[in-house]
This record gives sequence, C-alpha cells and structure tokens, in this order.
Amino acid sequence: MKKISALALFPMLLTLAMPLQAADSNNEAAAAPEVLQYQHEGRKYPPLFYQSNIEDEKFRESLLARQAFNRLDKDAVGLPIGLMVLKTLRPKADAAGFTSTMLAAGTLGLVPMVNSKEFTVYYMVFVHGERIARFEYSMSSADVEMLWGAGQQRDIKPEEEVFLENTIPRFLNDLKKDEKVSALFDEYYEYFPEGS
Repeated sequence: MKKISALALFPMLLTLAMPLQAADSNNEAAAAPEVLQYQHEGRKYPPLFYQSNIEDEKFRESLLARQAFNRLDKDAVGLPIGLMVLKTLRPKADAAGFTSTMLAAGTLGLVPMVNSKEFTVYYMVFVHGERIARFEYSMSSADVEMLWGAGQQRDIKPEEEVFLENTIPRFLNDLKKDEKVSALFDEYYEYFPEGS
C-alpha cells in the first residue's frame, strides 16, 4: 500500500472544503430578508434613555431619522424608559468549521480557516431597569482567518453593516405591534402629556 503525504492530500481536501463554503453563501443569499420600510404614524414615542455597544453615531441618527422617537438620549439616566441596542458576533459550532479548523491545524496554519459566525442585533426596551420587550435579528456570516490570528477583534463587515441598518425598520415595525410597549408608551403620556 502506498503512503500518501499530507501535501498530496491538500488539493483534494481544499476542493472538498470549497463546495461547503459556496453552499452556505448561496443559502444565505436565498434567505436574505427583503428590505422593509417604516413610516411612523401617530404621535412619537416618548423620550428614551439610549444605550448601545454600536459606537457609530450614524446608527443612532438613523434610528432618529425614522421620526418614531421623540428623543434617544445617552445622558438622561433618569428617564423611566430605556432602549438598549447590542450587536454580537458568535462562532457557530458546525461540521464545516470543525473540518476547516482541522485542515488548518493539519497544515500547521498554512491553510486558512473558514469559520461560520452568527451576527445578531438585540433591541431591548426597559422600564425602571426591568426588561419588558426584546427583539432579536440574526444573520450568518463567515470569516476566513489564519490559525495564528484567530479570535482577534475585527471590524464590522460591509454585509453586516447593511444588515444592521436593515434591522431598524424591522425593529420599528415589531415595536409598533408589541402590545406591552404600546400600553407603556400610552401610560407615559397619561402622566407626561406631550408639550407639558
């Protein structure tokens, strides 16, 4: 029986890994949500204390541009109602990621790893520190990284940036339908009428 070296297997393993990656990206494109629009009707939502781990100020400005909120204030800690927006990026444990990691380890880091990740955006509404509503939007993402640089902090990718922007109308449409939040906003305006 002939011995096969790891270098001889490299092209064959690489061709096996590539269709897995291509299949994932095709599924993501098919599953991409349509771009929603949002047009606010009625009175604006009350002023909210705003917290987020999204450092780009354009995101908050984009939320305000939809004319749904009276104010999103990062400094008004005393406001009774708050909105927290968090983005997370977590690795997905799947067979393709495991195979890619083993291939990279087997070649001592010469072959890059392709890891599937889940990019999630959470919108949470709080009243006096208690969460009353949570809205979650996720997409799959893939990172190609070398074994020796894996796990380092990375910037948001362009497709994740587009997804993040597209979560705003989805969130506002879902917020409008949430009965708990609507009742809370109505109660706020009972105690603090607009213009007072």
